[in-house]
Amino acid sequence: MLFVIVLSLIIMSKTSIHRENITLLEKIIRDSYTPLQSGVSGVKYNWDGWTIAFANKKNQSRTIESLKKQNNNLVMQNQKLLEYRAEALRLRKILAFAEPKRDEYNLISARVVARNSQNWYKYLVIDQGQEAGVVKDMAVISPQGLVGRVGSVSRNSAQVILITDRETAVGAILQKTRETRGIVEGLGNSSQLRMVNIPYYSKIEKGNIVVTSGLSKVYPKGIAIGKISKVTKEPSGLLLTAQLKPMTDFDKLEEVLVIKDYFPPVEALEEDAADG
Repeated sequence: MLFVIVLSLIIMSKTSIHRENITLLEKIIRDSYTPLQSGVSGVKYNWDGWTIAFANKKNQSRTIESLKKQNNNLVMQNQKLLEYRAEALRLRKILAFAEPKRDEYNLISARVVARNSQNWYKYLVIDQGQEAGVVKDMAVISPQGLVGRVGSVSRNSAQVILITDRETAVGAILQKTRETRGIVEGLGNSSQLRMVNIPYYSKIEKGNIVVTSGLSKVYPKGIAIGKISKVTKEPSGLLLTAQLKPMTDFDKLEEVLVIKDYFPPVEALEEDAADG
């Protein structure tokens, strides 16, 4: 046992010395061991690479999901801001329209909360009713022109019958010449009206603006109804018929004004007296 230990120490001391030349046995052992060592190193290197790539892909996926959520939130916020901006512009127009008319009209502002989809009857539902002072047959307008009249009324809502409804008729005159007292009828089409009972000698022509005549207890005088798009002669030759494009875009209508009270100016009263 002692001999073996001493011999081992001697061999260790001899082999531990740096040598430029190695024995044949050491060469065989090294050549046999090198491919195995290279393979182990390659596997270790590839495993480290796969681990890093997997970790990077996982982090990238998390980053992409986070960015998608942020983008969706920004899109929603942008849509809300655009809607608020559009609403602010509409309300600004309504305010600019209503402010100068405070001495002539007592107006109630309302939002459109529903609309029907039938072809024959045309109406809207607004969010103001009896509590706001809305009653049946009050005229309803927009900054562009005439909308219709109030039909049925409940506590906090009301139905507005549009001038495009087939059962609606409005007395009308030409805005510029103040002549041709005819009747504007609804056709059940949101983009078209018809004016009838026009005398054959009338100078009505395409492009004329038609306004309410004031010969009705429902609609005050001078509210824009539509613009003449076509004039035709009746078969009898005694009357004319005209097609109108409404001044109000009913498909885009979101806010309206209900005329609670109407205080005609002195000039209008004198004009009506002269016509009478």
